[in-house]
Amino acid sequence: MAELVKKINKAPISSGPRQYRKQKLIWAFVFLTPWILGLLIFFIIPFFRSLYFSFYTLEPTPDGIILTFNGFKNYFYALNQHVTSNTSFRVELINTTLDALINIPVLLIFSLFIAVLLNMKFRGRAFVRAIFFIPVILNSAAVTTALGGGDAIASILAEQGINQIFDLEFYLVQTGMMPWLITFIVGLIDRIYVVLSLAGVPILLFLASIQSVPKHLYEAAKIEGATGYETFWLITLPNVSPHIITVTVYALVDSFLTSPVSGIISQELGKSNRWGESAAMAWIYVSTIILILLLFAVFAKIFKIGGSHYEN
Repeated sequence: MAELVKKINKAPISSGPRQYRKQKLIWAFVFLTPWILGLLIFFIIPFFRSLYFSFYTLEPTPDGIILTFNGFKNYFYALNQHVTSNTSFRVELINTTLDALINIPVLLIFSLFIAVLLNMKFRGRAFVRAIFFIPVILNSAAVTTALGGGDAIASILAEQGINQIFDLEFYLVQTGMMPWLITFIVGLIDRIYVVLSLAGVPILLFLASIQSVPKHLYEAAKIEGATGYETFWLITLPNVSPHIITVTVYALVDSFLTSPVSGIISQELGKSNRWGESAAMAWIYVSTIILILLLFAVFAKIFKIGGSHYEN
């Protein structure tokens, strides 16, 4: 049998399979050509042109735009001088970065936990899955403003003279818990709205990856008498880990896109004499995301996150 396999592997490829592979490459290039052209024309060129503009002061005139080189002055303005009525670009960038670094681990754990539950067989499973995906459908600026992340409810209670129904922080302080742990727990609870609004797609991705795990692995584990806890840590998590990077990238980009930083950049772009400053803010914004992704890549490399479970 082994000799037969070796002969098959060494046998020359016929013209049929070779012609089929060429056709696949040709058609793949045909279908990718519009996307490649769109990427080059509508993204790559403006992307690097914005980097060029970030080092200039742009002044619109009837004869065109006058560019005056000013070095890193736009970046200095974005990080040290820009202010609005109640905040600044630097403050919002720092807050968004810290929020993303805290929200992403919580989002990963929550999404994976919910995906495991939704993978179980129970009545109304499709309806429950739809409920967790509803925030993705409703995740628009209008709906977010209307809901206000719970602020609307708080304002109603304040009007009725009820400031807080239950003060969790005060209760935890009375238990003698360490202050930093109290701050962390209360902060996580305050982030429930944000986590739920971002969890729809990560839950869907984790659910798809769980359903792609070979069923015979679970059947073998069940025959061997493995518990649900052992099955999760030895089968589900190792097979889902390659998708953690995908979920992390999505969650990070989505967190920054919905942050006040994007609004500040758009407002600055709307000012005719602030195009260079807006470009500098955009590149600081992009550089922050790239830096976080690089740090996560190093972290994933050290702890071997994202590799295929079957590589070794």
